[in-house]
Amino acid sequence: AYNEHEAVLALDPSRKDARLIVGTYRYVVSALSLPIRWMAYVAGFGGDKRRGLQMIEEAAAYPSLTQTDAKFALLLLYNREKQFDAAMRVAVELQKRYPKNRQLWYEAGTTLIRAGRYQQADDMLSEGIRKRDGDRRERMFGEDALWHYKRGLARARLGRVDLARTDLQIPLAREAREWVRGRAHAELGQIANTTGDREQARREYRLAIELAIRGNDPIGQAAAESLLGTVR
Repeated sequence: AYNEHEAVLALDPSRKDARLIVGTYRYVVSALSLPIRWMAYVAGFGGDKRRGLQMIEEAAAYPSLTQTDAKFALLLLYNREKQFDAAMRVAVELQKRYPKNRQLWYEAGTTLIRAGRYQQADDMLSEGIRKRDGDRRERMFGEDALWHYKRGLARARLGRVDLARTDLQIPLAREAREWVRGRAHAELGQIANTTGDREQARREYRLAIELAIRGNDPIGQAAAESLLGTVR
């Protein structure tokens, strides 16, 4: 696919839709470890993060059948690059175009959390939850847990302890991936620690570590272990 799209660009540079595949390859290759990157170069795959992202941006601005795919790719990559304002611009564009796609409100909410804009994240996720509740289409496994874990996290950062606890209990009561339950326990541990219940904080962190291990979540495990070490 990469070679075919490069051929299209060589024949007709105005076909900016072909830049989605080429740009994605370039971005991904640039993020590989050095030995793997050299192997990719030998195989003919060039790596250039800045140019790769630029090519995806050009594909996203070009009217074509792949324009939406390019916009979704940008939403993910802007988050990875911590370009949160740019990510939100793309998210809002997609929300206007696909108002029934509740997942876009989830992605926007998590982007706002990463940006530290917790009140906006709470508002965005609350709107998404309302859309979810009014949507009769099938839900993915653990979807409710993810929504409420993220909103609980935002509310905890805002100091809304009771509301945060209510949200964070939902992943523990409904179907959820183990890593999501683990991270909910870690947030509950932070609330307990902040409110002075050190023993409860330790229990929550230990549960978080156990679930992170079972859920193959090394980042969550490391975070919970670090938090456990701060409890005095």
